[in-house]
Amino acid sequence: MTTDLELTFAKLMNPRMSAGLMVLNSLLGDLKGTPVEPRTVRKTVDSLVDKRKVSKQSITNAARRLEEANIINRKESKYTVNYGYLISVLLNTVLEMTNKIDDLEDEIIALKSVER
Repeated sequence: MTTDLELTFAKLMNPRMSAGLMVLNSLLGDLKGTPVEPRTVRKTVDSLVDKRKVSKQSITNAARRLEEANIINRKESKYTVNYGYLISVLLNTVLEMTNKIDDLEDEIIALKSVER
């Protein structure tokens, strides 16, 4: 029996769902994280890299690149995650990968049938 999650994913995979994905993307657009001060981000990053100090410039450069990718906002000297955009990117990536896997499986089946 197909679970609700599998059924939902199958519906998202339907080629007619492209407009639905755009609607979902627009609805998720406003989903933002809590603003975090850069010094808090630095402390967290430092703790993740075994207390090795990461320079302010490295953090700023990384944040700038994330902002250019629309993954975070840097306003009022605070960082905010664009959760909606990130979820949309991940969902679209999973859908694309699933399509590629399906195509690859079809190719493998075709190759196996030729070998026989």
